[in-house]
Amino acid sequence: MSKFILPTVFQKELALNTQKVYKGKLNNLAKEGYDTPEKLKSDSVKVIQAIKKLTGDADDEKSRNARRYYICAIFWVQKFPKKNAYYTYYQKCLPLKVMGTETDWKKRKDFIPEVVE
Repeated sequence: MSKFILPTVFQKELALNTQKVYKGKLNNLAKEGYDTPEKLKSDSVKVIQAIKKLTGDADDEKSRNARRYYICAIFWVQKFPKKNAYYTYYQKCLPLKVMGTETDWKKRKDFIPEVVE
């Protein structure tokens, strides 16, 4: 059984439950051959392909949410420049709707706040 080799320094502090979830996602990636932070950084295109394989072909809320968890786990263990393949992929996996509403989700750059008078 492959296990992800965690770094000694993380990119941010997380609650223990979140750490457990992220470790599970990273262990899934380790089974696909990406078992260190360095491998995640050096081959982002193939790692994204592995994430797609692990989360399936569907483009629904559940699959998008699962993909975001993988990306967040990667950002937890490895630092990246501001523009990178993972960030771009994360933007493609944003929710389809705002939780609990029928309103479409808007990327931050596309957001125009409503003025309430």
